[in-house]
Amino acid sequence: MTKLPARIGYALTFASLIALASAGDAQQRARQGTQKATTVNKAGNTNRGTRNTNVNKNTNVNVNRNVNVDRDVHVYHGNRVHAGRYAWPHGYAYGRRAVGYIMPRPFLTSAYYYSGWRALGLAAPLAGHQWVRYGEDLLLVQVATGRVVDVRYGVFD
Repeated sequence: MTKLPARIGYALTFASLIALASAGDAQQRARQGTQKATTVNKAGNTNRGTRNTNVNKNTNVNVNRNVNVDRDVHVYHGNRVHAGRYAWPHGYAYGRRAVGYIMPRPFLTSAYYYSGWRALGLAAPLAGHQWVRYGEDLLLVQVATGRVVDVRYGVFD
């Protein structure tokens, strides 16, 4: 009879272990039901289980400002001047320049100064300024700094 209570004790221990294991599994399943898997993709959108929550984080930081307003832009409408062939300094090519551009030093030499401004009906350059031929354009430049003060596009052929 001593073996019988030991067997009953083992059976009761085994049954209680099974009951605890099944209770733990039930708790884990309950937790999984309330905690859904959360993932975040490259775009920053979160996916919680079956419900997809897309958050659009794209903001337009580019403000559309028209920087080419007709202020300080003068296209020459008179007869174009037939000047000699224009010789660019080594390493330079035409690019349309606007007021405020800083001219490189090679253009601020007497070889590029234009003295026929009176025939075009342009104002005389102020002290320290020169009209500079830049390809087919004529630019009024402050010689000390190289800053373009006024521009006449398309003056020369």
